[in-house]
Amino acid sequence: MQPIKADPLWDEGISTFLLGEYEKRQVPLTINDLQGFANDQAVRVGDILETLFLMAIYGKWVYTDVEGNEQKLDEKALDELYAKGRLTQEDVQAFNGVWAPMT
Repeated sequence: MQPIKADPLWDEGISTFLLGEYEKRQVPLTINDLQGFANDQAVRVGDILETLFLMAIYGKWVYTDVEGNEQKLDEKALDELYAKGRLTQEDVQAFNGVWAPMT
């Protein structure tokens, strides 16, 4: 009997796409990159950020602020981000650092 695999905690399609883009570029992804991906792929930038947040929470990706400091993200921060509903441009710009897979 094979063990039951739990559903992924984040959107696997988005996470695979982001990893592919990172591997192609070999540089951390910026909020401008994420907004471009959202437009090109017809996905909400909020869905991309949620995926990145969850991957950061579970140690798969890391967010570094504009000053170069790695930021520890948690579910409380994700909940606060979505407390108002859909993300505004101001909400998105609050994450003007960079995202990269954990090495």
